[in-house]
Amino acid sequence: DYLLWLGRICEEKGAHLAIDAARQAGAPLVLAGQVYPFRHHQQYFARAIRPHLECGRVRLVEAPSCSQKLDLLAHARAVLVPSLCEETSSLVSLEAMACGTPVIALRRGGVPEVVVDGVTGLLTDTPAELPALIARAASLDPQACRRHVERSFSARRMAAGYARLYRRLLA
Repeated sequence: DYLLWLGRICEEKGAHLAIDAARQAGAPLVLAGQVYPFRHHQQYFARAIRPHLECGRVRLVEAPSCSQKLDLLAHARAVLVPSLCEETSSLVSLEAMACGTPVIALRRGGVPEVVVDGVTGLLTDTPAELPALIARAASLDPQACRRHVERSFSARRMAAGYARLYRRLLA
């Protein structure tokens, strides 16, 4: 019974927003990721993340292995994707939905192309709405999340899409 945030621990990925949303929703949060050795990333971690690790409601899994990621994704109540940058896609969202875990995210970049709002996750334009979406996540069907990824993002579907594009370009 925890929420999960997974990714590169830096300000633009919004880990601090995940902490705020989980706290307001009264839910424990697991942050899983790595702080890169860049000064601004290290400063962000020290200022915005580390103080929350001592409260007991936020746990850090540093540089999780693939098997740790899969275990965390499969057992989370929902995955938070409060990214402040225009994501080109959201691999974390796809991985979560493939595990049957719904996504709660800010509507940025390609995220709405990956997450079906109200079916495989819940999207919002503002961080202030994230806590209310956390409460609604339990109403989403884990099987719908998994089916969406199987149907829309399989290797077979990707290859067929590339083949159509190549044929069109060659024509």
